[in-house]
Amino acid sequence: MLIGVHIQNFGLFEDDCLGALLDDIRRAPEQSSLAYEAGMEIPHPLNGMEALIGRNHTGKTMFFSFLSFVQSTVISGPAYASTESGRAGFANLVLDPEKPIRATICFLFIHPETKEKTYCEYELVLAANQHGKPHFEEEILRLWRADMEEPKEILHFEKGKGTILMKGEPMEGEMNDPQTSALHAYGSMKQFYFTNCTYREICGWFFVRFSREHARSLPEDVAPGGHKHLNSDGTNARNVLLYMKQERPGEYKQLVARMLEVIPGLRGKEEKDVLDFFKKPDILALFLLLLSDPSPRPLLLIEAPDEGLYHDMVDELGSQMRNFTILNPHCQIMFTTHNPYIIENLSPDEIWVFCRGKKGSIDIRCAGSIPIVQELYKQGVGMGAIWYAGHFDD
Repeated sequence: MLIGVHIQNFGLFEDDCLGALLDDIRRAPEQSSLAYEAGMEIPHPLNGMEALIGRNHTGKTMFFSFLSFVQSTVISGPAYASTESGRAGFANLVLDPEKPIRATICFLFIHPETKEKTYCEYELVLAANQHGKPHFEEEILRLWRADMEEPKEILHFEKGKGTILMKGEPMEGEMNDPQTSALHAYGSMKQFYFTNCTYREICGWFFVRFSREHARSLPEDVAPGGHKHLNSDGTNARNVLLYMKQERPGEYKQLVARMLEVIPGLRGKEEKDVLDFFKKPDILALFLLLLSDPSPRPLLLIEAPDEGLYHDMVDELGSQMRNFTILNPHCQIMFTTHNPYIIENLSPDEIWVFCRGKKGSIDIRCAGSIPIVQELYKQGVGMGAIWYAGHFDD
């Protein structure tokens, strides 16, 4: 589970943090209490569901772009990631060309049997050579548990050379190519357990790009064969339904029953009508299918999932998203929104407010760090109402 992200020198992010890092987790509870009493912001680890709110052009989409950049960098290298998805090259991604891009990402892993908690923090530093081509300057993976005094480095590479722990002993390694991530190289091997866990988490981030344009342009006939997962734009939805019908018939019937109940275009119809409906599905139907995945991704990143939905459908989507995180406690949903209705049942610690600072850079704060928001929430006021009343805005 992702619990914190620190961004330095990417886009308009000069030095910003969302969530909590390893040093924050290790801090004694009394230190956090004293900081809060002094009026200082305290870290809030990310939860199962997080909403990113703020005015237009305040960095919400850029934050998703940053996570996508990190994922692509780890998998395919920084040069490829710098031009993927329309990015204009590494030189145009940095805020200060004299400094590297630095990402620090903290994860929590819970052993399925012993329930032991292990925190892993991955630090990635990217710099460019004299020709402007980016490379891995440094990669560090630290591990910490509550019974350890200090974090332990289990992977540390600088400019393609370094060490990784193998059965408790450091083993030297070297990358053939400065475009190859050490986390990618060793994280692909199961014998490096927590390196593998961290790598799989990053690879599993899923960026949802459903749109009405894609839904309307789907071909009438789909290629044969079932697909286990939806793709990012949902164009293989009928294949996924066929897979569920064949491989998970019980879960398929539950999903169909839910769709017949809540989707306006399917109310009063029968099971056989669902496949026909998915020739041109609406956005809510795609989300219900995504959230019914029997093998879900660890993190779903969704921009404006409520856009264009009627208010009762927004309530249904919010309920389904919450149920997804309850049924899959190892999974998370992070979404942007301008709609106060969809955050009504969230807590202050699940909402992050983006705004532009005086110099044009991005400022991020957790709603749980705003005293009046916490007080109103304790009195029973919903987060949507608090937002509508203007308590998140400067």
